[in-house]
Amino acid sequence: LQKRLPLQDGEDVSALTRTPADPELAQMIEKAPGTVIADTMKCFQKIDECDMSVFDLEKSTGSALSVCTYAILYKLDLINRLELDDVKLRTFLAAVQAGYHPNPYHNSVHAADVSQINYFIMTKGGLIDKCKLSQEEVLAGILAGSIHDYDHPGYNNNFHTRTNAYLSTLYNDRSILENHHLACIFEMLRLPRYNIFSHMKEEQYREIRDTMVEMVLSTDMGLHGKIFSQFRRRLGECPEWHERKDDIRLALSMSIKMADISNCGRPKHLYLEWAKNIATEFYNQGDVEQKLCIPISPFMDRRKDKQEFPKGQISFMNFIVVPMFEAISEFLPPVECSLQHTTENKEYWQQQE
Repeated sequence: LQKRLPLQDGEDVSALTRTPADPELAQMIEKAPGTVIADTMKCFQKIDECDMSVFDLEKSTGSALSVCTYAILYKLDLINRLELDDVKLRTFLAAVQAGYHPNPYHNSVHAADVSQINYFIMTKGGLIDKCKLSQEEVLAGILAGSIHDYDHPGYNNNFHTRTNAYLSTLYNDRSILENHHLACIFEMLRLPRYNIFSHMKEEQYREIRDTMVEMVLSTDMGLHGKIFSQFRRRLGECPEWHERKDDIRLALSMSIKMADISNCGRPKHLYLEWAKNIATEFYNQGDVEQKLCIPISPFMDRRKDKQEFPKGQISFMNFIVVPMFEAISEFLPPVECSLQHTTENKEYWQQQE
């Protein structure tokens, strides 16, 4: 795949899934171990859909986040349009991939998943057209999904606050991890080898940075009520969404927020894999809280697994997921498919109770 990129001027992105005409490349593919190339291309055939499996992409590539983000940026032709340096871009994405820890849930595969669904909402979902997004805003939107949980330690904001952790003091208990993810990335971008924005004008860079910051900070679930209420109020107003910068940023924030909890609105085989992963991470935190002799957080006590986890998932869907998905579906009708999957997944847990 890497040998086929970057694409040549005028070459259609569908070339990524066709049999290569280059004899040398064709021979390399024939010699590739197992079905690595075929499996990767099969995954990418669903890159525009809501049921793409990043689990399969991770199995075939071992680096789903960097590969998926790279493919999306090429498919949108942003590398060419914004004159991004290909070597710097791949170096940066590799570093982003490496900066995720092997947590059960908040890992690079989750970041790849959020990146792909955020891309789906922006493109097939209609957000780019609805808000008439600039190229800089689209780039910021894609990158925000990729970096939104960078260096996540596997313990949530509340844990950091309750244990008086260094990051809680550093960020004054305000969006602790979200601020940390952003700060790490923009500190990395100060190094020339990673600075994919070094050639841009100051206003371009500022547009991208401000948009990324707004989007990633919005993924703090502690701010969900405030952001969602603002979105619902805005839905009832008349002016076009593209007329005000604040509205565009709000729409982009809702996109990444939906992508971040989109597991509930995906086909059951994908959702259950994510549910298993989040349960494992929850219980890991609960174990640590028990060792520290502090009250175990709700739904994080593994001794109450069979009683609490189904109830927790049902409540999360009822009070967070469904209202938000309904509102976003009103805003962007093509994403309504997520509501049916959410209903099916909720029924699964109701049957387990």
